[in-house]
Amino acid sequence: MNIKQTAGTLLIIVVLIIGTAGIAQRKGPDASEQTEFSAEDSAVKNPVPVPADVLNILRKDDLVRNILEDQKIPAEQMPASWFSASAIHLSSPKREDLVVVAEGPLAGGNVVTFWVFCATPRGYELVLMAPAHDLEVKNTRWKGHR
Repeated sequence: MNIKQTAGTLLIIVVLIIGTAGIAQRKGPDASEQTEFSAEDSAVKNPVPVPADVLNILRKDDLVRNILEDQKIPAEQMPASWFSASAIHLSSPKREDLVVVAEGPLAGGNVVTFWVFCATPRGYELVLMAPAHDLEVKNTRWKGHR
């Protein structure tokens, strides 16, 4: 192989590597998927209905139970309007997980409670409950989850 052929082959390999890296970086969450949530902007950009099994789990949350007691509302009559949800893919593009944000009487002035649920074959599972000012879902992974 002469120098021109070697340089040409090397150039093709470099172009392929750079092109493949660009495609790999673009893979990831759907661009329409909301990944940043804030107490200052509690609006969920693409709201989805909160599934019944998620509402059942939320009814057992201490914060929710305390507000229900204070307002003398039976747990089975908990308003769904107290929550907004956004679909997100945390581990698999095939499974739609949820970020649920506290609304109404559950929301604080500078802090809001976030609940993160992963979809499982048995329904949704609560994986995180965090009162915070902001929640940001990053692309870095731990045990297969974002």
